[in-house]
Amino acid sequence: DVVKRNIELLKGTVEVESRKGSGTRITLKLPLTLAIIDGLLVTIGGDHYIIPLAAIEECVELRREDLDRAHGRQTVTVRNELVPYVRLRERFGINGGRPAIEQVVIGQINDQRMGFVVDRVIGDHQTVIKSLGPYYRQVTDISGATIMGDGSVALILDMPNIVQGAEAAVR
Repeated sequence: DVVKRNIELLKGTVEVESRKGSGTRITLKLPLTLAIIDGLLVTIGGDHYIIPLAAIEECVELRREDLDRAHGRQTVTVRNELVPYVRLRERFGINGGRPAIEQVVIGQINDQRMGFVVDRVIGDHQTVIKSLGPYYRQVTDISGATIMGDGSVALILDMPNIVQGAEAAVR
């Protein structure tokens, strides 16, 4: 009761789901405005974005000779394994030329290894998530935003939704 009351004071919720013979699942939901995550700061088309570190395995340079297509998808060879990827510049409709050297952020999303092509990886960044508010609920690939040290805004990417959108585009 004390935990539930404190979470509700923070405008969060507690859900308890029990199944006989299976166990109990307790889900705590807190507003995004209270969340701090470790993220990877990247740039795409001159803008900053944050990719949550929890899902990231590694970052590699995208070399033209490693690009391929398999089963109708763009893939890149990483450590002798074909990894499907999403070019975030195209996904977000960002105009302008691509840099000579791009980077691929490889992650495990929705039980699938996936690459995300960015212009440049800057590095780790501890991020306070700010909600985008009710007017931006329909924006599916962004989970929030953060204010950078220089006052600029970086959008926090919703990686599962990006993967889901990429999967739907292939079908």
